[in-house]
Amino acid sequence: AALALRDLGYDGPVTLVGDEPHLPYERPPLSKDAMAGDAPVIKAIASDEILAERSIRHVHSVQAVAIDRAAHVVRLSDGSALLYDKLLLATGSLPRRLPMPGLGPRCVYLRTFND
Repeated sequence: AALALRDLGYDGPVTLVGDEPHLPYERPPLSKDAMAGDAPVIKAIASDEILAERSIRHVHSVQAVAIDRAAHVVRLSDGSALLYDKLLLATGSLPRRLPMPGLGPRCVYLRTFND
């Protein structure tokens, strides 16, 4: 989404917040690698250099935990806060955990590289 904003001509400040320690990456290939028995490889969407060239700040290893719409502030899980003029909230998704008895270790939920 951050790169798309730049592609569409937005020239204001852009900060990308993510809870993983990695650069943003393509998630679908992870499951393909896992199913094939291959060691997963992170396929980054953009490098640090590209983000810097496009004036996109990347804040990693934190979650956005609260939004104060009146004050235009996003609070992060490390206690810091980000001010914003406009906010694009792209939350992604989580796997739905199935309540099926007996699944145990045979059922693996895959969403992130660390999974």
